[in-house]
Amino acid sequence: MAGYLQRNQTVHRLEPAQVEVAIPTHFAVIPVYDENEHIANTLASIKRALQYAPEPVKTVLVINHPLNAPEQSCRNNQTLLESLRKNDGQYDGGLSVGEDLFFIDLTVKEIPDKFRNVGNARKTGFDEVIRQIDGKLTARKVLLFSLDADTLVAENYFSAAMEFNRTHPEAAGAVFHFEHRFESPDEAVNQAAVRYEIFLRDYAWQLRSCGSEFGFWTIGSAFMCNALDYMRCGGMRRNAAGEDFYFLQALRKVGQLGVVPDTTVYPSGRISFRVPFGTGPAISRQLSGSKLELYNPRCFAELKEFFAAVASSSCEELSGSIMHLAGKRLAEYLEKFQFADVWSRIVCNTPHRREALQHALHVYCDGFFILRFCHYLEQSYPQEYARIPFDPTTDSKEKLAQMRQRDRQQLI
Repeated sequence: MAGYLQRNQTVHRLEPAQVEVAIPTHFAVIPVYDENEHIANTLASIKRALQYAPEPVKTVLVINHPLNAPEQSCRNNQTLLESLRKNDGQYDGGLSVGEDLFFIDLTVKEIPDKFRNVGNARKTGFDEVIRQIDGKLTARKVLLFSLDADTLVAENYFSAAMEFNRTHPEAAGAVFHFEHRFESPDEAVNQAAVRYEIFLRDYAWQLRSCGSEFGFWTIGSAFMCNALDYMRCGGMRRNAAGEDFYFLQALRKVGQLGVVPDTTVYPSGRISFRVPFGTGPAISRQLSGSKLELYNPRCFAELKEFFAAVASSSCEELSGSIMHLAGKRLAEYLEKFQFADVWSRIVCNTPHRREALQHALHVYCDGFFILRFCHYLEQSYPQEYARIPFDPTTDSKEKLAQMRQRDRQQLI
């Protein structure tokens, strides 16, 4: 823990200054940018879930704004900060500031422009939490929850997560089932949000179906991890967007990543311009006329054959060249990276066990690799691998309900 803190020193401290850390204490971190309209409901949702939590959880708000944020947004952030410092109860959702609720002010001028983003906000919150527990707790027992300021949670959110952690002590973390809330008075916004959730679920399902170890959705408001593996994988990324994707890719490489059963988080399906991509921008782009399309299943067909061949290969076979296991398009793509040489080096640095070599292959062919492979096929062979347009007659709330049920049945 000391080594991680030395490499990732925190400058901006919690307010109030000190956390009373019990054994164990868990932490939920929420980046907040101009969310005065939503944050009280989110915190009230957390308060309800805490009534059923068998162990204490502290919530940390990280209040931030991007470079060139509108003046009104900055004023709203300051209003929130002033309210929390006064402890006037306006935005805390019933949580007790200084007991259950803490906050970090990242609106100060000292923040470098490049770090005025959601990734740095999440990282600052988690890293400050690590500093708080340094020397006090066994890091694997501490759970770190990632939420968003407009996300609600089920009443059993914390209790289900802690039960998962108890029954899966080997897991580095987990993602939560999610269901966007479609609450806009404009049905076009709701339909755009429906399509985006279908897109997310379809992509994760295709990853699972092809045999990838990275077949999970990556949503900033729907995951948790233990503090030890948070540090082992290098901590949260500072990206302006996609910080959840890159972090969960790294977390999966240091341990198993499961799905917490029987509970749900409820992100808001609304227009938002807080980040370059994600739910809000995806909805906005659709309303502006851009098409949202599904990845072509053909992109995953060769990956499925490749992963299946690797799964059935012996340790001796995996220790040699495995290029012949790849289909034509995948082999073509792998050759761009001189994979034969790369794999020989991986084999030299991997324990001579079948399972270890299989996992090493999946670490190389991670979610980012697969995403780039899909883009390569789309661009190089558009007639074969073009994305699939949404069908307005079938891609609807009814289809989404079926996909949600399928995911719950598969991901237990």
